[in-house]
Amino acid sequence: MKTITTLLTACCILSTALATQAQPDSVKITQNALVFADSLVKTDSFETWPAYAELAPASVIKYYGGKQGYIEHILQGRWRTRSTIAENSPELKMLQLVNVLNDEWQCVILESRYFHRDDQKYHFVTYFVGQSKDGGETWRLFDVSYNTVANIISMFPDIQGDLAIREPTILTPEQEAAQQAKAASNATHTSAKMK
Repeated sequence: MKTITTLLTACCILSTALATQAQPDSVKITQNALVFADSLVKTDSFETWPAYAELAPASVIKYYGGKQGYIEHILQGRWRTRSTIAENSPELKMLQLVNVLNDEWQCVILESRYFHRDDQKYHFVTYFVGQSKDGGETWRLFDVSYNTVANIISMFPDIQGDLAIREPTILTPEQEAAQQAKAASNATHTSAKMK
């Protein structure tokens, strides 16, 4: 009986080890995606446009007619959120990570940052859509603020339809306070209805 118990215990440990080994490490994959997102932010900040274009998916580059067309498009849209003063680094947060196929992953990363223009402070929130085809080791990312969410499927046809990609927002402190007050009010009403 002791031999059977030992064998069963060994089988359980072995099967748990194999199952753990077969499952992807989503924490590591998330960290890798955020490192690539940080690289995208830095290449934008330092205006190293060839490196910025290298981080984009091939289909996005193709959509704009090549790297130079893509860079020109980014430069045209960039003026809207360029700050007149030095700003703190943006906050990057993984919103959604999806395993599409064995080694293919896709994600949505939120970028939250502030910028100043004409002595006014603005809060800018945008989203990076990312794709990895090597198990989450390397990522290609696209900032949706340079186009509309409706166009993303044309530029990035491999992207899953169930990714929660939102339109970017630019808010003044007053607009942001009003939005937070509304969210708090809605939460209070929902909580009151549940009681």
